[in-house]
Amino acid sequence: AMHTLIKETHRNQLPYTSSRSSDVWDALIALDGDDSNGDGSSESVRLIYANTFVAAIPYDQGTCEYWNREHLWPRSRGIGNSGKDNTDIHHLRPSDCNINAARSNNYFGTCGTSRLFSECSSPAHLEAAFDTEKDSVTFLPPENRRGDVARAILYMDLRYDGDEDSTTTMDLVVSDCPESVVNGAGMGYLSQLLQWHLDDPPDESERLRNDRACSDWQGNRNPFIDHPQLASIYHGGPRPLLGDSLGYDCTISPPPPPSPNSGICSDGSGSCTSVDQCPCVSTSAASPFDRKLQTTTSSSQLIITGVIDGPLPGGLPKMVELYALGDVTDLSAYGIGSANNGGGSDGQEFTLSGGSLPARSFITIASESVEFANYFGETPTYTSGAVGVNGDDAIELFYNGEVADTFGDVRVDGTDQAWEYVDGWAYRKEVGSVAPVSGSVFQIGDWTLSGINAVDGCADNDSCGSSFPFKSFSFGVCECLGASTSAPTTGSTGPPPTKAPVPEPATSCSTISRRKDCRREPGCAWSRSNGCY
Repeated sequence: AMHTLIKETHRNQLPYTSSRSSDVWDALIALDGDDSNGDGSSESVRLIYANTFVAAIPYDQGTCEYWNREHLWPRSRGIGNSGKDNTDIHHLRPSDCNINAARSNNYFGTCGTSRLFSECSSPAHLEAAFDTEKDSVTFLPPENRRGDVARAILYMDLRYDGDEDSTTTMDLVVSDCPESVVNGAGMGYLSQLLQWHLDDPPDESERLRNDRACSDWQGNRNPFIDHPQLASIYHGGPRPLLGDSLGYDCTISPPPPPSPNSGICSDGSGSCTSVDQCPCVSTSAASPFDRKLQTTTSSSQLIITGVIDGPLPGGLPKMVELYALGDVTDLSAYGIGSANNGGGSDGQEFTLSGGSLPARSFITIASESVEFANYFGETPTYTSGAVGVNGDDAIELFYNGEVADTFGDVRVDGTDQAWEYVDGWAYRKEVGSVAPVSGSVFQIGDWTLSGINAVDGCADNDSCGSSFPFKSFSFGVCECLGASTSAPTTGSTGPPPTKAPVPEPATSCSTISRRKDCRREPGCAWSRSNGCY
């Protein structure tokens, strides 16, 4: 469930390098800069392995004179050249070019893990921080960055299971025996990363980076920063080394950390002993995995999730996407209207046809069907001139004649406004465990904006460098991760327990061979040593 959540909320894939739109360089300057102006802009960036600040501009263009971009999970260990894994800013950091080259694709760990101490160099490079070291296999980051590195690697292991649309994205596996990962996509060393995660917990700067990565750049979060106890739920505790330079015995299960009988809700909303205690469980028996809503007085079950002003002739496709938070029994209670050029609400201009709609379903309303199909590869649910808007016009969703949700300000021409989407798009974010429903008050913080002219020149959504996150809004599946099967102990406190070992569930989880399939099967859990159980 957590894998699905961070995958489906990863709505924006940044270009690695672009002269036309914001790219990874821009994101790293914003996320890893000094932010001395207090507004997200930075004149310098912190280098991950040197632990120093250097000027943000210029950056390296292949000459190794300036700072460059480090993939904490190396490209040569399973990262593709074009997928989201290559530009995922949760594992990218500014780095000194020479230290980056010295690190190469080494696993993270201390000298002596799998090679003799006589091979060790400290610091790892003349330009690296004093408390770094490396040998031919391992690389040790600065002490105050080891937890950050660990959580980035744990995130990548959870985020990428080889189930992306891109064929170059592999199943990334963090392990104490990474060289034995059959697809060459292994990274290590898990036990040392888990220990660093405990020794160097998330601080305010790391939490702020996570917030900004989600809200300003990518759309998803690193759950190991928000809820550090998830590391033990997924991986247990650190194993001991077999001895100097002998590595780890991966045939034994990792030791479970001390823990009581509590777990954590898979939406990251809080602790639990059963899924019934998670806010992501609906009070409706018909929709057990829908989250409780911060609803308007209208109790609408539909929300606006996206708008696009397309790049094809005539500014097509023009479309509004809706999403059903719960079961809709009568679609004719809903309608759409547009407000052109800040002229105020024109009221409901198009009414959906009658019928019902199950929860977690999408509706697309386009101004016409031909160019919509050319761009998105399918026909819209409805067509209506009511959505024949430009990228500076607001949209209103009506329920029983009242405004239930809004994109844009109906009283303001969107030109030069933060919500303008001319030749671009806007898509709704997921906010914590609560579905944002605006009513008549537009909340720009609930939205990811592509920026104007972002889709110029695109022939279709799949090949566009700024693709619309078509039908990607999701709440995920709700679970109480890591809770004991025994009755909770009254007054127990502390972190959630590991999932390994746990009693064998009634389902035959052991017959499932792939990690991603195991994680999707209710009642099953995965560990590196036990497989699916």
